[in-house]
Amino acid sequence: MKSLLPLIFLLLSACSVGGAGLRRGKDVYPDFAALKAVNTEGLDYSREVYDRGSPVAVFAIHGGDIERTTSRLARSVASGDLNLYLFNGWLGKKSGLLHVTAAHFDDPAAVRLATAAVLGISLHAQADRGAWVCVGGANIKAAVLVAGRLEDAGFAAITPCERLPGTSPNNIVNRPSAGGVQLEITLRLLERLERDEEEMSKFSGAVRRAVFEFLSTAAK
Repeated sequence: MKSLLPLIFLLLSACSVGGAGLRRGKDVYPDFAALKAVNTEGLDYSREVYDRGSPVAVFAIHGGDIERTTSRLARSVASGDLNLYLFNGWLGKKSGLLHVTAAHFDDPAAVRLATAAVLGISLHAQADRGAWVCVGGANIKAAVLVAGRLEDAGFAAITPCERLPGTSPNNIVNRPSAGGVQLEITLRLLERLERDEEEMSKFSGAVRRAVFEFLSTAAK
């Protein structure tokens, strides 16, 4: 039994997490066009795009059954005033097949929303142990603000995010003019947020406070 522990640990440490199981190995599809060509929208996956004229765009590109709770959390962060893009996989336990890494995720609808924004915020799941958030993205100032406000609200947050930095300029969250902030949230914390509406509200409220604080300082 002990000989299996290293293998189990490696599987749990995979950087991309499927809601019904871990996403292992390389993505099946190199980009959104390839995914779209062999899957049916409205059956295998769904998209939601809300352009509310905000300078902030919130993304959950691995929602639905790919990385569960990320879409719900993104919706909570965006509330009714921030722009929002959701990509949800609906293949059940096979939804990890619909995972396209953020640097290759180029749905034109998501790109339009991102490039029209000042700041991007993206929500992802990660399989590390514990209940905490790794805060990355190209906008270091905004990432520090987000991590700080999350800690103020009682959540463990670390920045920079060394293992999952999310700093590629091709990352959908970094396409806004000021770049973006990528939140990699452990499964344990996501499960806690899913169970507890108050915790969900506290988490999203902390991210929103950081976003508006960044916008206020950036305007000066």
